[in-house]
Amino acid sequence: MSAADTKEAVPLILFGGTFDPVHRAHIGAARAVSKALGNAKVYFLPNSVPPHRPQPAASAEQRLAMLKIATEPYPELLTDDRELRRPGPSWTIDTLTELRGHHPDKPLVLILGADSLATLHHWHRWQDYPALCHLAVLPRPGAAEPVNEVLQAFPTTDASRLLDHPAGLRLMLSAPFLDVSSSAIRQRLAEKDHCTSLDDAVLAHIKQHGLYTVPNDARPDDEDS
Repeated sequence: MSAADTKEAVPLILFGGTFDPVHRAHIGAARAVSKALGNAKVYFLPNSVPPHRPQPAASAEQRLAMLKIATEPYPELLTDDRELRRPGPSWTIDTLTELRGHHPDKPLVLILGADSLATLHHWHRWQDYPALCHLAVLPRPGAAEPVNEVLQAFPTTDASRLLDHPAGLRLMLSAPFLDVSSSAIRQRLAEKDHCTSLDDAVLAHIKQHGLYTVPNDARPDDEDS
């Protein structure tokens, strides 16, 4: 994304995760947030070294390649590899700080699943987030309730009011559900060599490059959100 984009009413929407692999629920979620916020562009930000979960099964290059394949049909969806190029753990706060420096007055929106909202108070320097970004939260089955400290830090709002401010508000979407587990997809690929939760072109890439052939029963569930 370019620092030359200075139309302040147009938000920057960010979707971070391991995307190991990217699946249909990721794409549906990103498109829903884009539509809710005036068809603004969504930037997928794959992690290089996720600090709070097992390391990705696929390489950074392969995860980025799958993202480019999955987003290619949708002009509102783009990829940004800055976290892959940054050494060390992929702290979201570093990305938010960097982008806020380029766009001091622009609405900056971070997409989260409801499960991630429920654990946001454990994230590195999460208390700095309200000064840096809004949250767009998608439902996820079984997600716990967020703590009051997080709810108070990000008051709920509607899309139009969110776009009038650069940061500090929370948009709760009622759909689509982030109801797909990336670890379950990897397990199914290892066992069945097929998964309907994946775009056909992404599945073809996975088969071509022999990805996710080893069962991951022993690995904790590391659902992207």
